Amino acid sequence: MSQLSGKVQYLRGLADGLHVENESKEGKLLLALIDAMEEFAREVARIDAELSELDDVVDNIEVDLEAFDEMLFGDDDDWDDDDDDDDWDDDDDEKDTVVRELNEGAFIEYECPHCRSKIYYDAKAFDLSHEHTCPDCGKELFPEDEE
Repeated sequence: MSQLSGKVQYLRGLADGLHVENESKEGKLLLALIDAMEEFAREVARIDAELSELDDVVDNIEVDLEAFDEMLFGDDDDWDDDDDDDDWDDDDDEKDTVVRELNEGAFIEYECPHCRSKIYYDAKAFDLSHEHTCPDCGKELFPEDEE
């Protein structure tokens, strides 16, 4: 029994011990208040039980998400951010492109130099001979150099 339910039961016992009855206006009021408090106590107990269940569900989701994250990305040690060999363009800082391993395949993360939107390409299927435009601003991403 919760502390709130215990207090309401104590008030019910006091009312019974004082022989508060439904005949007087004050007695009707006190008994109605105690009845309402009993309903509040039951509802709070129900909400507390549901909250406890939701807490368990959230804990399970967190465990599943951590397992999925581990399965998808592996250990944090697998990422080698210091290796500059993965950059597409060594001299052009506007083309901030990084290739990262994702499970068995790889994807290319590219930042549009015009609108700074992130675009992702499948590294195995990526071909610079095709025209690539930004899906957000519509501008060409890899214009041919005019010399």
